[in-house]
Amino acid sequence: MFSPIAGDYDTPAVVLSLGRYRAWHRFLLSRLNLSPAARVLDMATGTGSIALDLHQRGFEVVACDVTRAMLRRAQGRADRSDAYLNLVECTAEAAPFRDSSFDAITFAYLLRYVHDVPGTLESLGRLLRPGGTMASLDFAVPHGIWHPLWRLYTAVVLPTGGRLFSRDWQRVGAFLGPSIREFDHRWPEDRLLSAWRDAGFANVRSRRLTVGGAVVIWGTRR
Repeated sequence: MFSPIAGDYDTPAVVLSLGRYRAWHRFLLSRLNLSPAARVLDMATGTGSIALDLHQRGFEVVACDVTRAMLRRAQGRADRSDAYLNLVECTAEAAPFRDSSFDAITFAYLLRYVHDVPGTLESLGRLLRPGGTMASLDFAVPHGIWHPLWRLYTAVVLPTGGRLFSRDWQRVGAFLGPSIREFDHRWPEDRLLSAWRDAGFANVRSRRLTVGGAVVIWGTRR
C-alpha cells in the first residue's frame, strides 16, 4: 500500500496530521535521554524522518523498513542532508541484529501492521541493552468530546484530503481511520501498556498528544 506514495509521503503526512507531525516526532525523541554517541535503531523508518532527526542529534542510527521504496526515499533524503544512515530492509519480527545491540529503539506507526504485537515487542526488546529506552508513536482514538470530530475527520477529511494528492493517497486516507479504530478495539491503551511490561519493559508510560489523536509510549528494558 505504501510503496506508491513513498515519493510524496512527507508533505501529505504533515497535512493529514493537522500539522503536528514534526511536534510528535520531537516529543518521541525527548523520551530517549541518551548520550550523543548512542547507537539507536529506528524501526519502520519510512522515509527516514525520525532517523534523520536522530542523526542530527549526534546518534549513530540504523534505520529499518520492510518497504524498499521507502528506504530508497530515505537514502535520497540522507544524501541531500549529507547524513549517513545505515539502512536495512527487514521486518521488526526478524531484524538481523544481535541481542543488546542498541542503546535505544524508536518506531512509529508499526504495531497496527504486525500480526503478533507481543512477539514484536519482545523481538525488539531483545535488541535493546538492559536499561535502554524504547519509544513508539502512533495515531490513537480520542475520547470524550473530541471523538465525534475524530470520526468525521477520519471518515471524510482523510480520504478527501488524500485525493488532493493522488489516488494512492486517497486509498491510504480511507484505510487509516478503520485501521486505527480496529487496533484501538483490539489493543486499548491499558492492554498495550501491559504488553510492553510483559515484553520485559519497566517504567512504561504513555502520553496522548493533539487532543488524544496520537499516543507516545516508552519504557526501559529490564
